[in-house]
Amino acid sequence: MKKFLPILILCVLFSACQRMNIGPKGEGEYVMASAEVPFVEGSVSSMKEEGLVLAEKAAVEKAARVFLSSNSLLEYPERVKTDILDNYKNYIRRSYVSSSYRKGDKFYVEGRVMVLVSNLATKVKEIEDSAYVRKTNILVASREIINGEVSLKQYCRQGVYKALKNFPYTLLDGGTLSENNLTDTTSFIDKAKKEGARFVIIAEADAAPLESAAALTTTFKPIRAKVNLRVMATSNYQLVAQSAENASGLDAVQNLAEQKALTNACQTAAEQVEDAITQAINSAKTFKFIVSNVNTIERLERLQNIMRSQRDVEDFALVKYRNSTATFTVQAKVSTAEEFSAKILRKNVANFTVINTSADSIAMEFI
Repeated sequence: MKKFLPILILCVLFSACQRMNIGPKGEGEYVMASAEVPFVEGSVSSMKEEGLVLAEKAAVEKAARVFLSSNSLLEYPERVKTDILDNYKNYIRRSYVSSSYRKGDKFYVEGRVMVLVSNLATKVKEIEDSAYVRKTNILVASREIINGEVSLKQYCRQGVYKALKNFPYTLLDGGTLSENNLTDTTSFIDKAKKEGARFVIIAEADAAPLESAAALTTTFKPIRAKVNLRVMATSNYQLVAQSAENASGLDAVQNLAEQKALTNACQTAAEQVEDAITQAINSAKTFKFIVSNVNTIERLERLQNIMRSQRDVEDFALVKYRNSTATFTVQAKVSTAEEFSAKILRKNVANFTVINTSADSIAMEFI
């Protein structure tokens, strides 16, 4: 009995300082996460407990998002919620409150959560392979002028969506462009890349009544639309394809005639660039990129941000994470693995040591 007494005293002392939860065993890494709960006078213990539960779920969600195919995914597959987030306790080894404080009517809790990273990464990969078709993100933006006025009705974007909806793309809404965006696309493309887009489609469209039909005595409103459309790569700002098209719209309601004209013109213009987009996607070389000594989810996220910053990297996906080693598939506009390594090191020589390279793979240590 005496030999258990020091352990018992230690546990009591530890519990007095911070609340700890213990879960299943497995390869784990600590993830920091915070939460807030309503402040209740005299209920510090229950507030910590409630806050730690929320922090645990936030930690698992943070890790899951890092493990999901990193460059091209904006939304969770549904099974991530049902299989992981709704059962987050299955992916936590232990957790405790590292700090807590009151601010106004809120009580803030920061938790240090050991997430079972290998189990979580394996589960995420299983979900992606079975329930998620990886798609290329394309951001679609337009500047639409109707009767000399800027329009926010997005008729042109509707046409682009109709043309590309059956392709393996995720089409993102880039909104309405300013005149400056049409002439200087750099900042707009940079923003699109940060949002996960591999390409941007920029449409400049104009619609107005047919002058030749002004004297006609008819209840139908003939509208003529024209569009100039460009596809640009976010990795290097290069023009991938461009097209121009005209189309007419006829309807008794002028708004509907305008919609028909702009939608038809932009749909036809988008159909003309389909092959060029497919060719651009398939032209990048695919490598296996293995990085050891990652050690934490925060460092894994930092590694992914370094890869996103590489202009020659078209796309990448995390396919395995075990024993603090991350394995990616990378699509890049380079000829060889050595060239890819050199481009990574050029701006990040302090972060990597090259272990070896082969025809289609690169292994590095993350410093």
